[in-house]
Amino acid sequence: MRKNQRAAGFTLVELMITVAIIGILASISIPMFQSQQMRSKRAEGLTNVEALAKAARTFFGDAGSYPTVAGTWPAPLPQPQAIPWDAPASAAFGTIGFRAEGAVRYRYDLDATTAECPCVSGLCFTAAAYSDLDGDGGIGGVAYFHRDSAGVECPTILGWTAPINPRTFQPIYDASAAYLAVGGVPMSADDY
Repeated sequence: MRKNQRAAGFTLVELMITVAIIGILASISIPMFQSQQMRSKRAEGLTNVEALAKAARTFFGDAGSYPTVAGTWPAPLPQPQAIPWDAPASAAFGTIGFRAEGAVRYRYDLDATTAECPCVSGLCFTAAAYSDLDGDGGIGGVAYFHRDSAGVECPTILGWTAPINPRTFQPIYDASAAYLAVGGVPMSADDY
């Protein structure tokens, strides 16, 4: 008597279903992973701008005015690749004791007593970080604006002024804020 034997293994339908499930999971998880990568890169800008603002406030406590850094440092234009914090950057920010750790993806700037700043000389400052994290040519950034007693602020080197809080429609001062739009034009989420 012959027993009905079934060959061990998977059927084509079972394999197709498995591949479809893996494809669906990958299509969901890969964009989430990329989003988290951008978020971690943005954390550098937010953290360092806060540290730069704190260093500027400390300098004000000692000197009675806010310092200025001529140009953005490190010197190359914003790019998606991290570059080392170089000696000119250390020299430019050395007067206030700020130094970024390791390689950076942002270029940093501190404005207070420049000719473009309309506030009372040395009594306001703007700390900013610029980058093109995704390499699409769109420069985004993070900035910290501190106004003088008359409410005047320094624009950044790129001409940015304090960003608007989307909930209150008021400018954001004395806090790090990411740019979601430049000149009224919305930026993609990975540009700041």
